Amino acid sequence: MEDRTAAPENRGETLTGKPISLADHRGKALVTNVRGSWCAPCPAEAPHLRKVSEDLRDRDAAFLKINARDATKEAAHRFEDTYGITHPSLWDRNGRQLPKVKDTPPPSATPTTLVIDRPGRVAARSLQGLSGAELRSLTDPVLKEG
Repeated sequence: MEDRTAAPENRGETLTGKPISLADHRGKALVTNVRGSWCAPCPAEAPHLRKVSEDLRDRDAAFLKINARDATKEAAHRFEDTYGITHPSLWDRNGRQLPKVKDTPPPSATPTTLVIDRPGRVAARSLQGLSGAELRSLTDPVLKEG
């Protein structure tokens, strides 16, 4: 665990205009998912992320979407409404948030999911759409770390 890379200092505004930062979730296991309404695999992944986020709501876990490179906030809101996404979304129109993570490909590798441990280090990453079981295989070990 000591060899984990520190999570980036991602910060900005949510789609609703509220300030948000990854550091706001320090002390919890944090699932950060980079996606956009234009991303072909993202619609298939969205229901799984929603379900797992609902399942883990009471387990000291948090979810944050980084909405990468949508042309408008309206497109991002439509995606969230369509798939019932309720966790906050950091608005990243220019796709500048993910490259802040060391050794991570550019946000063209969308969807990308990072699981950040309680001290704020990247514990797991996926560069593809995930099923619910795949996402749980990344989050469960981090949740067990206490």
